[in-house]
Amino acid sequence: MRRVLDSGQLAAGAECEALEREVAAAVGVAHAAGVDSGTSALVLALYALKVEHDIKRVGIPAYVCRSVLHAVRAVGGEPVCMDCSDELRLVSPLAKDLAGSLDAVIIVHPFGLIEPMVRETWPCPVVEDIAQAAGGSLDGCKAGSFGDVSIASFYATKPWGGACGGMVLSNKPEICDLVCQMRDADKADATLPYAGNHQLSDVHAALARTRLSLAAEELVRRRRLAKLYDGWFTDLSGAPVLRETSCNHYRYVVRVEDAAGVIEALRSRGVGAARPVEVPLSELAGQRCPGAQKAWRECVSLPLLADMSGDETALMHKAVAACM
Repeated sequence: MRRVLDSGQLAAGAECEALEREVAAAVGVAHAAGVDSGTSALVLALYALKVEHDIKRVGIPAYVCRSVLHAVRAVGGEPVCMDCSDELRLVSPLAKDLAGSLDAVIIVHPFGLIEPMVRETWPCPVVEDIAQAAGGSLDGCKAGSFGDVSIASFYATKPWGGACGGMVLSNKPEICDLVCQMRDADKADATLPYAGNHQLSDVHAALARTRLSLAAEELVRRRRLAKLYDGWFTDLSGAPVLRETSCNHYRYVVRVEDAAGVIEALRSRGVGAARPVEVPLSELAGQRCPGAQKAWRECVSLPLLADMSGDETALMHKAVAACM
């Protein structure tokens, strides 16, 4: 960071280009375009697809963060919610039934868990959201390498987070070329469906590069903690949503009878537990998805941080045992 500040080049430049190359290589795709946030990346990816496709109905998971819903609405799309299973992944038969009526689909790897339907053949363009799953894999292939276009986030709380920023990734050069045009309003062609000021600064790119360099080490630590948590829940009433070795363990999610009561009890003991999703997107969109509603009632997200100390881990173990 000191090197970037001393250089005087704070706007988009060599650091942004270096981050684009490094993230593309880490994900296993050929092209990348850095932007100012993960949400911007999703919006610009959808706009880029709209240049070649008539995108109206967009399939989205019902139980993920609401930025997905906002992005679809921002491009004039109609969100079509796809319900989740007890493992918080898409209900495959229901999603397949909807697929033929969709113009695009956004596949999200929820809370770091890998969504297996990303490897299915869809009859429409697929946008793969790896904001929470960066570093995870499926059948030996990196998350982010499956979709027609993928998006990443570098927000501070994300696995590859520095401070702010996002990225559009694709093996199709025309997708990233369009995003590069649309991220700079002063240089964008007036015929494009959208353009704005969405460039990623070299300052934020440098922070993301630093975090990316630590990602593998942090993933090892989170996986070690997740295995420890798994051991705790063999004798407790709560149950992990899924025990999986290839995900990046962005969050550790358990199911309980009363999420609200358990969260309140954990917080009173110093543990920053929370709902994985504040409100299901199906509820915000006025659609019925019973699996998402059940997840909202039952799911609790526990802290799973690479830099947790032994004392912090012991405090959480004691609190979890008392509350479950």
